[in-house]
Amino acid sequence: MGNLINLLKSLNIDDTKATDYVNRLRCIQIKKGEHFQIQGDPTKYMGYVDFGKFRYYKIDKEGNERTLWFNKSFPFIGDYHSFLKKTNAELNVKAMDNYEIVLFTYGQLMELFDMNTDTQKLRATLAERSMFGWRNIALALHFDTAEERYIDLLNDYPDIEKEMPLKHIASSLGISPETLSRIRKKLAKNP
Repeated sequence: MGNLINLLKSLNIDDTKATDYVNRLRCIQIKKGEHFQIQGDPTKYMGYVDFGKFRYYKIDKEGNERTLWFNKSFPFIGDYHSFLKKTNAELNVKAMDNYEIVLFTYGQLMELFDMNTDTQKLRATLAERSMFGWRNIALALHFDTAEERYIDLLNDYPDIEKEMPLKHIASSLGISPETLSRIRKKLAKNP
């Protein structure tokens, strides 16, 4: 929770108020492979994690997992859209390692956002990250080749192949595992 208190102090919240606020939040432990959120369940929380890697995916009508993206550096996790709408989660959020997560209810997060103009900027950052993330996914799927999407993913997540099964990587790129294998072989021949 120390990093969360430091984040709050960086948002011009004094030490006492930051500590009091954080002390009212709940922490949970999550293990590698466990879900922070499950598609269809009520979206009760957003999470804060000092550092973590999570896979965001959705199960389609045929029961197939479709990986949308991997979050590795942004400290807030969860299905932000469903959280704000107070609806059931549209996405699954799965931990890629063991983490301690600080939970925010809707009321607690809105209280934070209303503390001052700097916390309003944090709110804008969360919304922008969500909006730009979806925009980038849509543009890449429509206008970039599968090879370009794969190279971009490797630039963002150089160790992704060590941490994630290739079927999930392929799914996030909108291609089959076989197509990903062909791309990897091609790139290995022509680095």
